[in-house]
Amino acid sequence: MEERLSALVEEVLGVSPSTATVLAGRGVRQLLPGNAVVYYQDDPTTHIYLLVRGYIRLSYISENGIVTLLSMATPGQSFGESGSLDSLPHCDTAFTVGTTEIMTLDCASLRDGSETAVDLERAMARIFARRWRSHVDFTRALYLPNLNLRLSHALLRLLDDMGNKIKFKGRMVDCLGPVITQRDLGSMARGTRENVNKTLRSWEEDGIIALEDRHILVLDREALEDVARAP
Repeated sequence: MEERLSALVEEVLGVSPSTATVLAGRGVRQLLPGNAVVYYQDDPTTHIYLLVRGYIRLSYISENGIVTLLSMATPGQSFGESGSLDSLPHCDTAFTVGTTEIMTLDCASLRDGSETAVDLERAMARIFARRWRSHVDFTRALYLPNLNLRLSHALLRLLDDMGNKIKFKGRMVDCLGPVITQRDLGSMARGTRENVNKTLRSWEEDGIIALEDRHILVLDREALEDVARAP
């Protein structure tokens, strides 16, 4: 088990094998039920989290209570790092989706001046750079002029982040499972659930997707990408 966790830390954070072994030994594993809060936005950043099993919904809750889904963390990803280097609070809220297993790393691991801390700090910088690019892409998509564009971008992003393959009518197609709801897609694409459903149904009529048992199956990814590139 220790070796498996060490390999996970090395893969997720991109640290050296020796650093991964040290961090795996310091990490604390937790099994959480569905809909549990891992942390709230504005909570102090005390830990870095690695997702072992399950899904984490990363959302922003506005002052008027509107919840915007920013992204979903999937097994083999880290989350909650945004304030780890400069002791700033979390900028999102993390909820579990179904039974979820995480590993927590105390942020003190970044501040003891050891080789492990230096290696982890460099890894955090690389992760922050990736997160920033993803945030810029997400923000740019929010301001596209119509729902067709915003929704196609959101769907393609989710497929890349957490999609899988499923056999449908004799061939393998991209699939987004029921962990993402049409309401989630609406929050990511700045549209109501009703308008999201209407747009998805129109894509289904065009043969771009199929809607099957709360799954979205992408039958023609190239056509969906064309929608996202439309002027």
